[in-house]
Amino acid sequence: MNIAILNMSGNVGKSTLAVHLVASNLENSKIISVESVNASDVNNVKNVEVEEITASNFKDIFMELMSGQHNIILDVGASNVVQFMSEMKKFKSSIREIDLIIVPVVPIRKQMDDTIATLEWLAERGFDSEKIRVVFNGFRNEGVAFEDQYNQLLGYLEAHPHAAKVKPYIILDENDIYTSTQRTGKTIKALADDPTDWRSKRLEAAGAGDISGVEAAMSAQMDKDLADLAQEQLADAWKKLVGKKK
Repeated sequence: MNIAILNMSGNVGKSTLAVHLVASNLENSKIISVESVNASDVNNVKNVEVEEITASNFKDIFMELMSGQHNIILDVGASNVVQFMSEMKKFKSSIREIDLIIVPVVPIRKQMDDTIATLEWLAERGFDSEKIRVVFNGFRNEGVAFEDQYNQLLGYLEAHPHAAKVKPYIILDENDIYTSTQRTGKTIKALADDPTDWRSKRLEAAGAGDISGVEAAMSAQMDKDLADLAQEQLADAWKKLVGKKK
């Protein structure tokens, strides 16, 4: 299964989803970071196979998609989207090699405008809307309704029902753990699955007068709690994306 994650906008969580949503659930996967300006965050995560290829070398990307050696995850950086799309127009059969397109969006006006433009580009390239899934990322679960936070994009999608497959909605809350993973170098799944009893570690360190050990155990416990919450949402998102049972 080949999956592309893209948006003409930056700062919507493409690399985060490539690692923690897709690579964590898709066996024998390989991330191709299509980026030429900023280094992708995926390079900082342990046990994730990553190759960097710029959109200008699209033939190499196309070969990877066709080879069948891995399930390919294309993490297309915002600086490369336009050229990536242009190359796909030249190599039109490459469209058939992508099984799913994930378009993440956050509740910010510019990013929603860029998301609309991205969906229009995908339609122009001839992608089947059933293969395009919008992921509502960074939902601020603080009392403001989902429909109000994403009203600009939801209005567009209601007026253009064939732009993408939207329902059931895939919603991921804003969560500090996505920043913490850059510090730990671990996937959210790895943090959530860690069986360490951090309370016992903390008490042990406190008994030994190890202040840094106490602080490390407290930090790890907070990471674990946040990871548990995020992983539950990610597992539900994956189920909605691919239709597999948990």
